[in-house]
Amino acid sequence: MSRNRLKTEIQHARYLAGEMSMKEEIAFMNELKRDRKKNRALKTMEKRWKYFDRNPSDENWDAVKAWNRLHNRFKADGLLEKQPFEPAARSFAPAIRIAAAIILVITIGAALYTGLLKNNDGNPQETRYAGEGVLTVNLPDGSRVFLNKGSEVTYSRYFNQERSLTLKGEAFFEVMSDPVNPFTVHSGKVVVSVLGTSFNIKQHNHSSGVEVYVKSGKVRLSLEESGQSITLEPEEMVFARNRELTRLQQDNPNYLSWKTKDFKFVDAELMEVLKELEDAYHVKIHAERSALIDLKITTSYQGQSIDAILETIGTAFGLTVTSKKEGYYLTN
Repeated sequence: MSRNRLKTEIQHARYLAGEMSMKEEIAFMNELKRDRKKNRALKTMEKRWKYFDRNPSDENWDAVKAWNRLHNRFKADGLLEKQPFEPAARSFAPAIRIAAAIILVITIGAALYTGLLKNNDGNPQETRYAGEGVLTVNLPDGSRVFLNKGSEVTYSRYFNQERSLTLKGEAFFEVMSDPVNPFTVHSGKVVVSVLGTSFNIKQHNHSSGVEVYVKSGKVRLSLEESGQSITLEPEEMVFARNRELTRLQQDNPNYLSWKTKDFKFVDAELMEVLKELEDAYHVKIHAERSALIDLKITTSYQGQSIDAILETIGTAFGLTVTSKKEGYYLTN
């Protein structure tokens, strides 16, 4: 083990054992906010504490008992080949308790990862797929993902410990704030990092690009290949492809209508309106273009069903709306 890693292990053990002064603890927490790697290392060590009788900060913590319990368990599982050090004393001063805890953490670290975690399928993944409509996914940390049709999201079942997921397709995210544990989305060759915000990500299969639109909060978008990055604020949008980041003007009031089912049309061509409705409700609307070519509409809809919307359009333009298995038909 390198000196730096040992130093980090000792620092984390002192924090978990409650042996830091107030000044040290404040400095330590500030360091965690700046260093994601150390933050992840701390969370990993926290998971290991559950294998002790209790937290080493407890003055009645029996390190010998904890050690023997762990040693017997790992030996029975064939995870330890050599006889480890066995502390003899049962009454520890704070510094010795920390040392014993560190010995336990370092010794069982490899066993936990190669043995116990392996027995639990390592890092099991959860995949959610939106088939024919919009799917709402409630993540373990309280965040929410709205998957558009044909999209999928994959994340670890240990999501609370490291909030990272992979997206294919399009989704709108409502992220719970956690300054110590950022929320990261991998989509194509783009990485989007946030603390607490709402934003939309859309992959373009035809161009291998990724589109990101921020509704609230701040988002940091990075390209995996070049390392380029950009920060987006509310109502800002960027298109990422290969090694290029291009800012776009988002002026479509119906950009998120697939999720909200709210629409606003001002002097809009009826054929374009029908196309927006097809995309939002994932239906097919058949109409003779020649019959609708000169028709325009100014209106808004909020949370209405596709049947109700088409009925009002039919009434406004004297069209007959017919619903069939293969979709809707608008005829004169």
